[in-house]
Amino acid sequence: MTVRVVKAVKKKAKVKRATGSMVNYNKENFGKRIKQLQHIIKDENYIPEGSTNGYHEFILSMYKALIQGRKITPKMESSITKIVKSYAKTLSPEYKKNKIDYVENTIAKLSMIKRRLYDCKYTSSYVRNTEYFLESIEKQVYSRGSLSKKQREALNRMYKQFTKRLEKGTVSPKEVWDTEKR
Repeated sequence: MTVRVVKAVKKKAKVKRATGSMVNYNKENFGKRIKQLQHIIKDENYIPEGSTNGYHEFILSMYKALIQGRKITPKMESSITKIVKSYAKTLSPEYKKNKIDYVENTIAKLSMIKRRLYDCKYTSSYVRNTEYFLESIEKQVYSRGSLSKKQREALNRMYKQFTKRLEKGTVSPKEVWDTEKR
């Protein structure tokens, strides 16, 4: 008795070419969204020229789907609505003020953690690694204006660790070879 092994072959999904009727359908049903996405794409403050950010590329792909006559699924429609709502939120002066306050406050806290790090007199390799982490956090705060819950928790742990070391008085004297200026 012989056994034949048959491999299943996946067929590539065919992309339907948009017809003139689909383009017109999208214009009639999503005309307002097309204009809104067009405005978002033209806004240099929101999407800088030549941006390779995944979210910005997604916005552009949704716009192209609308104007090229692709069938818009309910999930695509809800994504387009979320894009427009989040853009509208960023235009609010109150949102801008809160974001600037958050960034300034977070940067001040990061500076405080860095000072405590230097006061603890850890080894130079630990200090460099921690500085690298803190600088990446700082860069994200400036670019995104937010931190994840895990990042905030990590910063809180660092603050507590450094404070505990300073309060205990377990700070070791700096070695002669480790006198970098900060």
